[in-house]
Amino acid sequence: MGDKNKTSKQQYDDQRLAQALPQLTTEQIAQVSPRFVRETFAPGEVIIQQGDLPDRFYIVIRGQAEVLYKDLKGETETVDSRKAGEYFGETGLLQNRPRSATVIASPNSEVEVLALDRQDFQEMMSESKATEMHLAQEMIHRLIRLANAES
Repeated sequence: MGDKNKTSKQQYDDQRLAQALPQLTTEQIAQVSPRFVRETFAPGEVIIQQGDLPDRFYIVIRGQAEVLYKDLKGETETVDSRKAGEYFGETGLLQNRPRSATVIASPNSEVEVLALDRQDFQEMMSESKATEMHLAQEMIHRLIRLANAES
């Protein structure tokens, strides 16, 4: 089954997946892509909440998401953002711990994501050690940025 049989929407999703996770081979993308589900969030809507249990991994395919961090004093600030072709939600899944930040759809526009549930995410990681290493390295950088936001 070649690309001729795929819809333009599926091809677009595959391109965003390849952009977000370039370590995946074409075969791995073909295998995992159908497991992703498209979800749309209204402007300002919460996608993941800091402190919640991690259940999904997300790739932004349209719009922008804002990463918010609530510090120990209870103050919330925007610490980062994610645009099309970027991902979030990996930290809690990789570390098996509650969400370290809140992610919302940008207040200016809705955001569309590809969402992958925990089990499929773990299978994707076991199938691609290069992707797992990449995500682990990015997770470390993101946690350092959160720690710096706290100080």
